[in-house]
Amino acid sequence: MQEADIPNMLKCLGARKQSFQKGEYICMAGRTEPAVGILLSGEAQITKENRQGDAMIVGTLKTGDLFGEVYACMGENVLPVSVVALGKCDVLLVHVERIVHTCQNACPFHQQLIMNLLRIMAEKTAILSRKMEFIAYKTIRSRLEAYFYDRMERSGSSEFIIPLNRNELADYLCVDRSALCRELSHMKSDGILDYKGNHFYWLKQDV
Repeated sequence: MQEADIPNMLKCLGARKQSFQKGEYICMAGRTEPAVGILLSGEAQITKENRQGDAMIVGTLKTGDLFGEVYACMGENVLPVSVVALGKCDVLLVHVERIVHTCQNACPFHQQLIMNLLRIMAEKTAILSRKMEFIAYKTIRSRLEAYFYDRMERSGSSEFIIPLNRNELADYLCVDRSALCRELSHMKSDGILDYKGNHFYWLKQDV
């Protein structure tokens, strides 16, 4: 996509920009109509509540990330998840129909936009599939090991940084936070790994 095309593209798509403060809902589950969202600045979290009202972190959004596109393409009336601003955020919102249906002007960027959207959705499907591989393991240690092996493969080193804090990691692996922290301590005392914050060192000689 050429930068010079962006102003005309936004006009054609009827895109609208909105700003949010920390703690505000960008989208609210069960209330907000799905749209394709782009986080222009700041950070946000995607959350989903269970029947008891407990919120589970589904994912974290960084500047430039896309959200809501799957539910918008599915034709859902409302979103089943919420998106909450972690700080001041600027968001661009676009109705998916404006993307997938080319306009009367036959703008040249439309085809590329559709291809970009399909690629992003495919990448997110692959990420979800990877998460399912992690949580398929029955024990907390095996889930952690599977996740750490993946991070090591990505970094190409036994020293790596994970993008999640302990709460987020526990939610991502679908385990209790206290139990996860205990297991990390046990793995450290067993000489499997060492860590300081989100900086990890894999010590086990199997990589």
